[in-house]
Amino acid sequence: MPLPEGGVYVYRLWTVGSWSDPDDPIAVYNPDGPPVPPPLWTIQEKTWLRDKRRSEGLGPIGITALAGGRIAHDPDPRDVETMLAGLRSREYLLLERLTDLFENDAYIQVLLREDETYELEHGVGPLKCFAARATSQAEVRKAVLDWAADRAGWQASLLWTDMDRTGPRRRA
Repeated sequence: MPLPEGGVYVYRLWTVGSWSDPDDPIAVYNPDGPPVPPPLWTIQEKTWLRDKRRSEGLGPIGITALAGGRIAHDPDPRDVETMLAGLRSREYLLLERLTDLFENDAYIQVLLREDETYELEHGVGPLKCFAARATSQAEVRKAVLDWAADRAGWQASLLWTDMDRTGPRRRA
C-alpha cells in the first residue's frame, strides 16, 4: 500500500476466511506478523520491463533491486549498499537476475531481523533455494555485491543450507 509521504507499507496477511460465503473471502491482516518478502517478477512483468526498455532504446535489464518500496534497475554497487544500509528491522532487500523468460532466474534476498542479524536466501528458479544467517552487515554486503557482479565463489563467506521447497515461490 503506497504511503502519502512516499514508500510503501506491507500488510501482513494473517488469515483468509468467510463467515457466510466461500466465494466472498475476508482477509485479516496482522501488522505484527512475520515479514513478507517481496515477490519475484512474473513473466508478464518481465515482458513489460523488456518492452519498456526497448521502446526507450535501452538494452535489457540484468538485475533489479527492491528495498523499502524503491526499485533500481541494474543498480551499481553504491545503490545496493545504500539499500542494504537503509534496511529497517523486518524489511527485505531483494535482488533478482533477469534472464530469458524461459530460464530459471536467480535471486538473493536479505531480511534484517528484529535482533539485528541478517537472514539471507538465494535461489535459482522457484524450487532450488539456500539460506544463511549473518551477524555482520559487511559479510552480507560482500555476499550480495559479489552475487550481483556474478563473481565465482560469492557464497563462500557464509554457511548456506539447502531449503526444502515443495512448491513454487513465485506469485501467479
